[in-house]
Amino acid sequence: MSHLPLLLAVSLIMTAGLVLVGLNVWQADRAQRRLAGRLDRVTNGLVIVETEEKPKAINPFARFLAPLAKLLQVFGIDLLRAPDYPAPWWVILLVSIGAARVVVMLITMVVGSIGLLMWPLMSIVIARSVFGTIHAKRSSALLNQFPDTLATIVRCVRVGIPVQEALRIIGRDMPKPTGAEFTRIADQVAIGTPLDQALRSLAERSRLAEYGFFATALSLQARAGGGLAQTLETLSDVIRKRVAMKARGYAMAAEARTSALILGAIPIVAGLGIELIQPKYLNVLFTTQKGHVIFGGAVCMLVMGTLTMRSIIRRSLS
Repeated sequence: MSHLPLLLAVSLIMTAGLVLVGLNVWQADRAQRRLAGRLDRVTNGLVIVETEEKPKAINPFARFLAPLAKLLQVFGIDLLRAPDYPAPWWVILLVSIGAARVVVMLITMVVGSIGLLMWPLMSIVIARSVFGTIHAKRSSALLNQFPDTLATIVRCVRVGIPVQEALRIIGRDMPKPTGAEFTRIADQVAIGTPLDQALRSLAERSRLAEYGFFATALSLQARAGGGLAQTLETLSDVIRKRVAMKARGYAMAAEARTSALILGAIPIVAGLGIELIQPKYLNVLFTTQKGHVIFGGAVCMLVMGTLTMRSIIRRSLS
């Protein structure tokens, strides 16, 4: 009974963290649906029209892979992006589960062995945070390089180079991840995949509406005619302004991000300083039961406070 208030406090903190994560996921999904709706209204369903029914390859493991993909999505794993991860997805997942075990060990210092029940929950939270960071960094790199990519395509088209060959040039000359993605697109087009369909596949992998706009512009130009160079140049200017606006938002939030970093680092720096000045002063935190409770509670509150500040900053920039 003596640990009941602490258990309730930790439960409330964890619930608040899950609510923040859920709000971020919900807002991202809503923004994606809103952009997809704008694309549909602009194109009026004329982007991709299949004129011939193509037989689909039968995968005997499809009925097993679909539930697995849904289960992995709970941990934030996107199998479409898995080839682009810095390490195999299962390695990242195991590391995230191990990190969750460390956090749960700190929680058990506060609430006792009942804290082990939070291990699955913490595994999901940490895994989603890790994979979300990987996805965000790659999408940000693709978005920042996209205006230069469009400018290269415009120059190639104006000197008479076909779009397919321009894609191959971008795959060879642009840095990663854009170079690798456009090399993949050029290979898909070379074996017969429609260009707009290959670009929409890239938009689905990167979760960037800008690539959807790019595919829409190419599709409408191919169907209705017009100057491709002028269309892509206008699109490049619009996307460059979007990138600049996003960079301005990050610059304006620099003070808040620095404050969050300093506030999170102060307890660590203070603890190390006390340990150097008076080595035995903090031993009570590691040698007594009450010390374990205080230390575990402090670490849990520090982690949740850092995640909360990070979530607030990211939501303000989204």
